[in-house]
Amino acid sequence: MTPNSEVRNQNYPMRRLTLLTNPDTCNLHCPLCFLRQRRVPAGFGEMPIEIARRAIEKYSDVCEVIPSTMGEPLLYSYFNELLDICAESGIPMNLTTNGSFPGKWKTDEGMKKLVAACSDIKVSTLAYEMGGLDELAWRRNLEKLLALRASSVSLQVTLHRENFERAEQLLRWAEQVGINRIKWNPVVFLDCASQELRNRFALPDGAVERLQGALHSDKVRCEGSLYFESSLGSCAVTGGDCTGNSSDCPFADEVWVWPDGHEDHCPNPRIRWAKSSYYI
Repeated sequence: MTPNSEVRNQNYPMRRLTLLTNPDTCNLHCPLCFLRQRRVPAGFGEMPIEIARRAIEKYSDVCEVIPSTMGEPLLYSYFNELLDICAESGIPMNLTTNGSFPGKWKTDEGMKKLVAACSDIKVSTLAYEMGGLDELAWRRNLEKLLALRASSVSLQVTLHRENFERAEQLLRWAEQVGINRIKWNPVVFLDCASQELRNRFALPDGAVERLQGALHSDKVRCEGSLYFESSLGSCAVTGGDCTGNSSDCPFADEVWVWPDGHEDHCPNPRIRWAKSSYYI
């Protein structure tokens, strides 16, 4: 995929650039994290800020920059510099965080800086469900962010056996506090995930269909792989044969950049972790 490729997905005309800035670094320990599912040390290291800068400068059609989707991006050593690069380039950041807001990011000043720089801030519910963050503290952090927001605030929810019965309750709370959007994603297991993990978290039969019918709102935009059509299911949900090159793929114009600078063009984690010894 080249910066000025003439072959573009007409439904997704702008490119989102995901920088895996610090996949090894997190202050929580969620067992469903793909790195933890592998049960071996990651060892990817941090992305040098110059690699991040070059990746942003490489593509002329970037609409958003997304820092690490593994690890906690607010712990990236060069996060301030990344914010500055995005500001210089006129590109908003799309941030997904575990909701702990470590260090200065929990202060009013830190949160104001985030909402000013981000088009959307997604806060994962896994943090309080299994990562070690108290749910009340998580909600207080989120409500503080909502009070300061200048950007969209979303939830990112991994639907699994231990939380799917409470999904509608979470949606009602999101309506009350003013969440803009929820991304509902059924749990995904890597091929190497343990049977114990699958037994604990796999959704029971019929749960996806039930949730598809129940999780709708007039106040909160509900999106995510829960609602993918079957023709797209292999792209990011079930780990089929998608390679990210199909013109029908909604991710065909997206790029994932690893800490060493090499790129992926498909979000499917089962493909990403299986295709190279780099990932073993």
